Amino acid sequence: MSPHDRSSNIGVHIAVALSTFIAFVLTIVQLPSWLFHFWPDWIALILVYWALMVPGRIGPFTGFLIGTLLEVLFVRTFGVLGLGLAVLIFLVSALSQQLKMLSMWQQMLFVGLFVGIFKLLTGWLYGIVDDFAITKEYWYSLLGGMLVWPFVFILLDEMRRKARIR
Repeated sequence: MSPHDRSSNIGVHIAVALSTFIAFVLTIVQLPSWLFHFWPDWIALILVYWALMVPGRIGPFTGFLIGTLLEVLFVRTFGVLGLGLAVLIFLVSALSQQLKMLSMWQQMLFVGLFVGIFKLLTGWLYGIVDDFAITKEYWYSLLGGMLVWPFVFILLDEMRRKARIR
């Protein structure tokens, strides 16, 4: 491993940690009731971006760790969010080369599909282990996530360029 690869790898970890911290803050912020259900799954969007752009360095284990931290933060059943984020990152990493070739609008639809799979999996698991039912409001954040995806992509892409991460 060359010194440039090592510094680039450190840059990826710093960029992922910083963007994940911001996503954690956006996840726990208090919202008005009219916006609550449309608030995107920020952690999922951030991890989708990094799995898309640097699939070899961000993998399912990263998703599981971040999901576990999120479960600790919200005092939720252990493993559900971790498993959901691990599956999400696995899917995006496996298809990253094809997804990079799509236009922003096509990516937005696929991000909606992948986050929908994440929400379906975690909602189903919470229904098994907790007293949880999937309602139509549960899916509204999917629409919010799809609408903010272009902005998330542009902001994180700029961050990646400034950090010289390839």
